[in-house]
Amino acid sequence: MGTNFQKIKELIQKSDIPLSEQEDLILLFAKANDQDLAQTVNLFTENPSWIRKINDNYKAKQAALATGNSALWQKIIQEEESQLKELEQ
Repeated sequence: MGTNFQKIKELIQKSDIPLSEQEDLILLFAKANDQDLAQTVNLFTENPSWIRKINDNYKAKQAALATGNSALWQKIIQEEESQLKELEQ
């Protein structure tokens, strides 16, 4: 059946995000414990649009870190919290 990481990798590769971004996102998930990825597999399977949302969030965080823009970082975190609340509904 495959590991949760492998499932996430396959879902990301089937997504519409650019190949170079797919590789970065896959590497991000490679760092996680496979057991902890189960919910992400479910989320990406049930609603593949979350792959783009997670990718966009990750890219924004990278940009904020690279520039040292703490205001941007706070805005990203607030948007992330809003998205998480959306999932709870």
